[in-house]
Amino acid sequence: MTEAGIVVSWSMKPSDWIDISRIVQRSGVTAMVAFARDTKATSRQPVRYATFFLRGGWKGLPPTSSLPAPRPSGAAGKPAHCGHPDCDAVSRTREIEHDNGLRTLERCPDCHPASKGQAA
Repeated sequence: MTEAGIVVSWSMKPSDWIDISRIVQRSGVTAMVAFARDTKATSRQPVRYATFFLRGGWKGLPPTSSLPAPRPSGAAGKPAHCGHPDCDAVSRTREIEHDNGLRTLERCPDCHPASKGQAA
C-alpha cells in the first residue's frame, strides 16, 4: 500500500489481523490495494488507519478468480487496432492507390474483423 501512496497506521487488535490474513488469502493483496486506493481517492476525510479499509469494504471483497483475465480487444468485438499509419482506427480500412491512379478503401489485412478468417 505504501507503493500505491497509501500510508496508514497498522495498529490493530489481533482479531483484525486474523481478518486481514483471511482477506489476503481469499481476495489477494492486489484487490485490497485497489480498493484502498479507490476509497482513499473518494474519502472526504484523510484516512489514517488501515482499519478504515477493513471495516469499510475489505471484508466484502470477492474471491480471486481462477480464470485468466480477459484479453483487451477493440470496440464491438474487433481485434485491437494494428497501429499502421495508413489504417483507420474506426473503419479498419486502408486507402490504397492503384497503378491507374485510382484510390480505393480496402480492409486492413492486420486488424479488420473480416480479415484472417475472423467473423465480421
